[in-house]
Parts: sequence; C-alpha cells; structure tokens
Amino acid sequence: MKGNDKIKMWTFLFDKYTDNVKKLQETMQYLGINARTIVLEDEAFLPREVTALFEYFISSQNREEHKEYELFYAFLDIPEFWEVRMVGDKGGIYDMGCEKAVIYFTEPIEKRIVQRVEWHTEDGKGYRTDYYNKYGLKYASEFIDTDGNVESKVYYSDGNQEVIVSQPQNDVIILLENGMVKEFFSSYHQFLEFYLEKIKTEDGMILFIQEKMKNELLNLKVNGNSPWDAVLFSDNDLLKSYKNAGGERGYRFYAIPEQYPVNHRSGNAMILTASDQIEKLEELVQELPEVVFHIAAHTQMSEKLYILSQSENVKIYPGISKIELDRLWDECDFYLDINHYREIDDAVNEAVQKNLLIMGFENLLHQQDLLVKTCVFQKENYKKIVSTIRCLKSENAFMQELLTMQQQARKEVWENILQLSEKRGD
Repeated sequence: MKGNDKIKMWTFLFDKYTDNVKKLQETMQYLGINARTIVLEDEAFLPREVTALFEYFISSQNREEHKEYELFYAFLDIPEFWEVRMVGDKGGIYDMGCEKAVIYFTEPIEKRIVQRVEWHTEDGKGYRTDYYNKYGLKYASEFIDTDGNVESKVYYSDGNQEVIVSQPQNDVIILLENGMVKEFFSSYHQFLEFYLEKIKTEDGMILFIQEKMKNELLNLKVNGNSPWDAVLFSDNDLLKSYKNAGGERGYRFYAIPEQYPVNHRSGNAMILTASDQIEKLEELVQELPEVVFHIAAHTQMSEKLYILSQSENVKIYPGISKIELDRLWDECDFYLDINHYREIDDAVNEAVQKNLLIMGFENLLHQQDLLVKTCVFQKENYKKIVSTIRCLKSENAFMQELLTMQQQARKEVWENILQLSEKRGD
C-alpha cells in the first residue's frame, strides 16, 4: 500500500471484543497492513494477537512468560479436604457438603474450563468473585459489599501481587508496583490517558466505536492533543451523530473478507425495504421476466406489494426471519438499491460482503462509495438497468469485471482513510 513510510504499525482500539475485531484483522491482512488490536474491556480469553488494557500492566509485572493453559475445574486450588462437584452446567466448591462457591465455565462449557469462581456466605450472599485467564491463572478478584455492589476490583500478577486496584463507586484506580503505590488516578478517563501515553508511538492510532457515543474515549488527550488519527464507526447512524456533533476524521468501517463468496449469476435480485416505495419496481418486473425479484421487510407489507407478488417473478417476505434473510443473501446475485427512505440492515454494505452486484438509482443511493459507477443509473433511464442485467446474465467476464471493481472500491475507501491519517502525522 502506498503511503508515508513513517507509519509502520497501526494501532486499533476497541471498547470490547466483538466480531468487528475479527473482521478488522481480516481486512488488515487482506490489505497487507501491520496492525495491533487492543480492547479496553476486561477480557481474559482473547486471541493471541489481541491485547487488553489491564493485561498490559499485569504482564509488565509478571515474573515469567506464560503459555496458554486450560484450567479444568477439577484442578482448582482449594483448601485441603474440600471438594469440587458438577451441578448442572456449573461447578461447585464444597466443604463438608456445604457449598462455598459456584464455578462458571468459558464457552464451550462442555470443556469445563474455569472462567470465574463466585464465593458466597452460608446464606447465599456473594462476597468475592475470582477471575481466571487463558493461562489458567487467577488474574483478578471483585470484592462485593453488603448491598451487592462491587466495592473494589483487584488485578494480580502471576505472583499474586496486587498490580491494579479499581474502586468503581469512587471512579478511582490505583497502580501499584512491588506492593507500593506508583500512580493514583482520580478517574477512569485519567487512567486511559496514562495508558495511551504509554503505548503511543509515531505510528497511527485509530479508535473504533461500535455502539453509542463513547465520549470518554473520543475526548481523550495525550500531551493535550487527541491521540486518534481517525475514528471508525460500525454503522452509518453512529458516524452521522459524530459528524453532526462536529467530529473530524470520522469514517465508516467496511470489512474486507478473506475471500468473497462466488456469484453464480442465477438471476435472483434482492431488495430490502421498510415501505412499498420502490423506484420503477413494476417496470423492472415487467421488463425482466427472467429475473426473480426477492423483496424482504422486517414489517408487514402493503397491499401494493401483495398484488405485485402475483407475478411469477416476484417473491415477497414480510416479517422476514434472520434464517430466511441469510438464505436470500446466499441465493441472490444482484442487490437493487432502489428503495426510498432509510436503508435496512446496512444492506448495501452486506451486499458487498456477500458479493452481490449492487445497482441503484442515483437519487436513492444509501452508500454511494460502495457502488461501481457503471451500476448507477438515472431513474428516467431505468431501461439501462434492464439491458445491463440482461447482458450480465449472459456475459460472465463482464459480471466478474464489475464485481472486481466493486471490491476494489471498498479497498480504495480504506486507502483513503489511511493516507489521510498519515498526512495528519506529517
């Protein structure tokens, strides 16, 4: 990839581990970009190539490097003469037949690998929860007050030495070293800024927002400046809110799969909509009897679409289920971006992922950057769509050329993001 040679490694920060992390890693691999991925949420069973906020400080005080080890529940370290039993899909720790703690397992639970142990009094009130990681070590403990709230959470090194003490009710975090206070933070926000200062390099740093606006992340400063070379958003609504609030360098996240599915040119066209306002639909149905139009919605449909479904080449799916929708994505080879009003289920982006060729009318496009110009038409010239689809059904080389161009358009979106971010660092 072309760009500033100064940037060797991109750092991506996520609030928590989701499928988006996996998709980003696939995308970076496809683009040939070196990237490190960090999640801020407390996660103990992350893939090897993903690191976590608290793990950074814990590992720096560990006495040795550890290999991954699955801690089977029967091997928990418990007092002498106590026992461990299975109770349904959980484990239990017992002393003289009295339950002292409940053991919870990681997925798949059939393997019975310990994720956490919740300790309780004889009357069933929890007072401590111990957390275990992918190395089979107890890395943290939550201490519960009499009201059932987390009073503090302590993170340990492999020598059972306290490394971090978090007091969520007071929003206080204390960093220790060799049992002594090294840093005191009066807020989680302050702690995050300290962390970013530690990991910041001259390379690019990108924040990934997946849910509601994370102001504590967006407003972070390092040496008085925003650390983010760019901010990625998992959907258009989040990006729009960010830009409306005056946010800069915000971009939509588009994943690039390791391999696109095969498009079979079977003559099935898909439309996702929330209304019966679908531009030139009747004309397209009439002009293309060899194409089956699959019209899906999460709501009920109007009489207008029910009448249209009497045509042999129209199938409607009111209140479509996820299973049926997934089947349509696999079955269809064209996506028509011709519905009025809002986009449903990020459909255009999904269509690219599923390798459907997208066609649409210029005045209705929901994600214009993802469409090939050859596939964008004026609504007055709808017959051009007709002739293009007819040609594509018979010309495999032409279809593959347009699909390649569509895939390239997504790659160019990424290149623009990274190149603009690199210029910021010049």
